Amino acid sequence: MARVGIDYGTTNTVVVASDRGHYPVVPHVSETAIGPVIRDTFPSMIVYDRVTNRPVFGADAERCLARPGAEERYAMIRSLKRATRDYAEGRRVMEDAAPGGLDLKGLLTEFLRAVRESIGRSGLPGVGSDGVDAVISWPAHANGAQRHVTRQAFRDAGFRVLAALSEPVASSIEYADRAARGNRAAARRLRSTVLIFDLGGGTLDMSLMRIEGRSYTVLATAGVESLGGDDFDALLARLFAEALGLDFDALTVFQRTLLLLHACRQKEGISAGGVRNLTVATDDLCLPGGRIVSIKADDYLARTRELLIPAIESLHALLEGGIARQAGVGRHDLDAIYLVGGASKLPSVSTLLAEHFPRTPRVITDKPFTSAAMGAAIQCSENLRLHDILSRTFGVVRLADEGTREVFSPVFPAGTPLPAPGEPPLRHEVVYTPRHSVGHLRYLECVSTGGDGQPAGGVRTWSDVLFPYDPAVPVGSSLAPRDVAPRADLWNCPVEEIYTCDSDGVISVKIIRRADGQSCTYEIFREA
Repeated sequence: MARVGIDYGTTNTVVVASDRGHYPVVPHVSETAIGPVIRDTFPSMIVYDRVTNRPVFGADAERCLARPGAEERYAMIRSLKRATRDYAEGRRVMEDAAPGGLDLKGLLTEFLRAVRESIGRSGLPGVGSDGVDAVISWPAHANGAQRHVTRQAFRDAGFRVLAALSEPVASSIEYADRAARGNRAAARRLRSTVLIFDLGGGTLDMSLMRIEGRSYTVLATAGVESLGGDDFDALLARLFAEALGLDFDALTVFQRTLLLLHACRQKEGISAGGVRNLTVATDDLCLPGGRIVSIKADDYLARTRELLIPAIESLHALLEGGIARQAGVGRHDLDAIYLVGGASKLPSVSTLLAEHFPRTPRVITDKPFTSAAMGAAIQCSENLRLHDILSRTFGVVRLADEGTREVFSPVFPAGTPLPAPGEPPLRHEVVYTPRHSVGHLRYLECVSTGGDGQPAGGVRTWSDVLFPYDPAVPVGSSLAPRDVAPRADLWNCPVEEIYTCDSDGVISVKIIRRADGQSCTYEIFREA
């Protein structure tokens, strides 16, 4: 069976094979009118064909946009990965494609199945009906819902998920390999403290990593969830629209998407160097007029610096925070800042980091899209010791005072070390005596808590759980919040909650009614 590392990205998806100590990028072949075209990336693009009522993926989806009548025939989504951040069971996307939209999880599964089929066409040995073994990656600040739907979609698409890494951890493995110039024996002896600065298409993730031979430890994490290449594309697209005398928001969805795609290509041209002007034509938007306008690249880069201010502030907070100090790492103790992710190639990113951290070497990968997939592929064969942390606080909002008041109780705070793969899961137990008939438990994650201990930033809710405390009501009964009522007679009916957290950061909750031993187990959105 083939073994690969996969980085499912906002803009591009990359697959790297793990083949007896060699890690080649898997090529993706697509047929065009001029013959086969081979690319190192599988574009994370989806269009929905209203004629065939089927989605189209990758490079084939890109080519759909150039066909006559494309605006009427196709609906598009560029960044499905961003949509998974707000995943809830049954969530729909692409409402303009079909009445009621398309199921997000089903669409993601179909996309990943297309990736697997593309792997099969690459000629990679071992790809067959048995599927593909894969180590996958996801953002360091991916919430539980995002991890759940991503892992399940990979499995449903025919991948056997061996492990899941945060993207910065995967990139730190690739960094060690790069520092050792591909000598895996030397990489296993490397000692380094490095800051992974992963500016991808959808998010900025930063992880402070300590590399000690075969051991990779996350010391602290930070990031800006709403900053990525998509935002730099949107900035340039609006500048283009302004130069053409157009109202960006008044364009059709199709025209805006074309403009964003064109802006993305122009932005990537800057990263390659030597570009002084960025151009756009009305023809690029399927608009009449034959006009062409240009924007100075330097003017655009100056505007991108404004978008990067939260990134620099977050990085300062990370390196000057209590966790970094406790680990004995200061801003001048870094061996390197490693820039990965497609958007990190913008010159303004490196320039700003140089201004704020002049004494720290900056290492810029020449293959920003492949870093995480390469690290995942290395982990696929070497099984290095990884020590990640929870980047979010997981807790529960429960009822108190006979069901009349809500309180938030943290279960696993942000920064909690996760067990290494193969180690027993984290465990947290709570026992209490209820004073109301039904437990209404609302599970959530948050990036931060306020001075009052309540969730403050980056809150992501899980589905509510309604659990009957009354032994007269069978576990699994249909309940509603209105069924909560004061019950002073349940003093001899204690309830136990057992929380476990595995190496992927996926948390399960088992609730036990001790009076009769009935219980129920929940993992994020689904009952086990």
